[in-house]
Amino acid sequence: QGGSKLGALPFWPPTVAAMASVALVTTRAVWLLLLLLASTSEAQIRVVAPFSLAQQYVRGRIEGSTAMFGAPFYGDKVLGRLVYAESRGLSYCTPDDYSIYHEHHNDDESESSEHGKLIDIVMVRRGNCSFVKKVQIAADKGAHAVIIIDVEGSSRTSQDLQRIIVADDGYGSDIKIPSVLISSMDGAQLIEAARRGSVVVELAWDVPVGHVVQVDLWMSAASKQSSTFLKEFWHNRKELNGVIRFQPHYDVFQLSPSNSQVYNELCTDTSGNFCAEDPDGAGQIKGKDVLEEDVRQLCIHDITKIARESDQSKMANVVVYYAEKYWRYVSEFADTCLLDATNPQDRFGQECSERVQSDVGISVEEVQDCVRRTKDEKLTYERENPAWSMNALRINGWRYSGILDAELVTRAICAGFISPPDVCETLFRPRDPTVPFAAQPVNQGITMGMFFLWLSIAGCLFTGAALLYKRHLKQNVHTVLREEVMLEVQAQMGQYAKLGA
Repeated sequence: QGGSKLGALPFWPPTVAAMASVALVTTRAVWLLLLLLASTSEAQIRVVAPFSLAQQYVRGRIEGSTAMFGAPFYGDKVLGRLVYAESRGLSYCTPDDYSIYHEHHNDDESESSEHGKLIDIVMVRRGNCSFVKKVQIAADKGAHAVIIIDVEGSSRTSQDLQRIIVADDGYGSDIKIPSVLISSMDGAQLIEAARRGSVVVELAWDVPVGHVVQVDLWMSAASKQSSTFLKEFWHNRKELNGVIRFQPHYDVFQLSPSNSQVYNELCTDTSGNFCAEDPDGAGQIKGKDVLEEDVRQLCIHDITKIARESDQSKMANVVVYYAEKYWRYVSEFADTCLLDATNPQDRFGQECSERVQSDVGISVEEVQDCVRRTKDEKLTYERENPAWSMNALRINGWRYSGILDAELVTRAICAGFISPPDVCETLFRPRDPTVPFAAQPVNQGITMGMFFLWLSIAGCLFTGAALLYKRHLKQNVHTVLREEVMLEVQAQMGQYAKLGA
């Protein structure tokens, strides 16, 4: 990964599909290369000081490729001081390979007053281990961001590197800082300047802008990562329902019809035209089941979407749709229809899907009709319009990089507006670049389930209080009665004593 000439492709666990045919690898590799030539996720580094260093770059800027893991500072321009330490021979791949020293930024009052609060941006060289490992080690040493410089002596330019996917090796989910890959030529100048003195740069991620933001998400109906993101993103999507155009896509690929045994497990039929990854290995759910659910979800989105109008959609002269029942369905389906359920009614598949559709208020017959009429058409479109990963996101046609987190994605979306709507200011707080990214809990109000839960708890408390009050009242009544009886007895005894006298 870290030293690969082509860069690292997304981490996919080995499956039957991966072993089926070299043709699959070739076809998807061609698609990936074509996609990389399209809009890519660029990170802009602008040299602020010293001025002599900034003059060595066009407008003081360095373009790089953002890592697919971590958390870029979307919507912000962040200033930082470059930190560099020589490797002791292990290519920045072990914690004891280098040491970095964090300056106390307040010690230099002139620089602090001029540039404000500066983060520490650690520079490391590429090679001999994965990008993830290098960034994780730097993060553990206190880095707020990381610049990965291409291998020494490489002739690759910044344009070449922007077509490289700085991929997650499967262990990047815990990294909460951004990282950027830049060319060896650009990096050599930064290293030399950092050796001589303080270098201040600005990090920025420029998302293409529009009055309305187009969001395209690629996923699999059986992916836990995708379903988790959809549930967490639903609230923000609803808040932005009049200003973003959301389109779901599903991962579909084609295999050569030379091994029908494999296609029976992954594809709709032995032609191998439409195939999907097996989500549970030796389990009961196959690629064919996933494709059927993919089509059902596409139909549900098409059937239930409703046109929304806003000032921004009018300025963009586009129609914006929001499919409330689609979002409810995918959220409930993920919680209800499990891959490993033993009961068919609760297992991933058509029976469970139709039960959830009924619960959400979707016409089962209308979805069935849509699937019959448009299945091949939808699968063909998804197969011919793939992404670089099974879980991929584009914002205004621009390749999103970073963890698939609802808040981080929303920050990137809000950065994609010419004039961000007011709701963007309420969805998240300003981010402190000196603190690793942590998503804020989203206040989604009280759901119906929570309402009945709290109502039940309140009912139990009321019932308990009523029983305690009844018991207390009964004891008081008994006490009063005893006292009344005793007083009456004493009075009668007094009267009896008088009669005896």
